[in-house]
Amino acid sequence: MPLYLELFQHAFGVALAAIWPCVAVLLAVGLVTSILQAVLQIEDATFALLPKTMAMILLALGGGFGALSMFEALARDFIMRAPMLVHQTWY
Repeated sequence: MPLYLELFQHAFGVALAAIWPCVAVLLAVGLVTSILQAVLQIEDATFALLPKTMAMILLALGGGFGALSMFEALARDFIMRAPMLVHQTWY
């Protein structure tokens, strides 16, 4: 497999690994919010959006489950392989 495809596959895997915990937290917050809205019969759009916004802010302040370190390692990997990527045959 060519190096650029290996790097693409690696980048895609890192992106999924970094994003899925945040998506899971937002999904859980949205589910709890929608259940509360259904039980209490609240039709306010702010009540649906505000908890997810607060959860996203807290995730961003908390480091997002180490997503930044994952992307830092990915960037380091790309930089280390840059000379090999430049000198390979592109077909």
